[in-house]
Amino acid sequence: YGKPCKYQREGGSIPVVQLFDQVLQAPTVLMGFGLANENAHSPDEHFALENFRTGIQAAVRFYHYVAE
Repeated sequence: YGKPCKYQREGGSIPVVQLFDQVLQAPTVLMGFGLANENAHSPDEHFALENFRTGIQAAVRFYHYVAE
């Protein structure tokens, strides 16, 4: 998206992420691709296809980076 990454050290709506780090000693990365105006978890929730495609590209690049 042409902007710096936001680092957030909490699981947010997925609090088990912190347990992965503590119990399993497995670092976890959550990547969000939705925008605030897409109204996640609301009756009129939607997800733009452009964000879906960008998310796929980001995930592929992330896996490539981690594999190096």
